[in-house]
Amino acid sequence: MIKIVFDTNIIVSASLNKKGLPALLVALAIENGKLQLFYSPALMAEYERVLKREKFDFDPKDTKEILSKIKRAGIEVLPKKTITLITEDPEDNRILEAGEEAQADYIITGDKSHFPFDKITKPFIVTPREFVVREEARLK
Repeated sequence: MIKIVFDTNIIVSASLNKKGLPALLVALAIENGKLQLFYSPALMAEYERVLKREKFDFDPKDTKEILSKIKRAGIEVLPKKTITLITEDPEDNRILEAGEEAQADYIITGDKSHFPFDKITKPFIVTPREFVVREEARLK
């Protein structure tokens, strides 16, 4: 099974566009079981905080449902190590912490620019499209 962590922007994108690639990947993780999703308490709190932003105007029931599905299908990890590699958006360090603790294969993000690739070799940090290209055979 492919072990993944979703950046918050993937959860938001999936909620905004139910037919987009992020939505497909979220469905593969929370409904289909093709992907093993991991999250930490800090990452789950960020998902919730961002999904509740007024600018998105998501229905609170939909937000509660997606968070419940993530908790049911995903595996919670409790990172033992604090990472401070990312200074532009320090919250992205929580994603790295969850990925490292889970020994994830991938962190899937819509914005790779925040991640210091010269210091990270595993998990692979990929966009949804890059993930599908790399793992197409295993996803079928």
